[in-house]
Amino acid sequence: MGYTFLDEYMEGIRPKVAEIDVFLKTAQFPVGACCVARALSLCEEEVRAIMANLGIESVMHHDFLQIMHKGSSRICGIYRRELETNSPITYECEDIAYIYNLDINDVKNAFQNLKIHEVTAVTMPLVFAKIPY
Repeated sequence: MGYTFLDEYMEGIRPKVAEIDVFLKTAQFPVGACCVARALSLCEEEVRAIMANLGIESVMHHDFLQIMHKGSSRICGIYRRELETNSPITYECEDIAYIYNLDINDVKNAFQNLKIHEVTAVTMPLVFAKIPY
């Protein structure tokens, strides 16, 4: 199999999640729109619009997560969809397809290939490795 979703996850999504984690742990809050935009791969104008909608002028830790929930970037979408599924302990193919915006049939095929019905966050890469991207 060529490039898989595991490759995409490891190269694009996982590093961004790690970057956001470090940002949340090390940033000196409050922070401005520019820092939030950079961390979330959003344009500064979008962050300022969300901040205005939230009625805030600077961003505290909890505001960052609200902005992330409302943002339009890929990582914000994944975060929002993960919350919408209530961050399950085990994921079924529909959860993975929805959260990561993947073709449901590709995810179902991966589950069938692995002879599984659900995975955890730890075993999810096994499924990702079976999904062409």
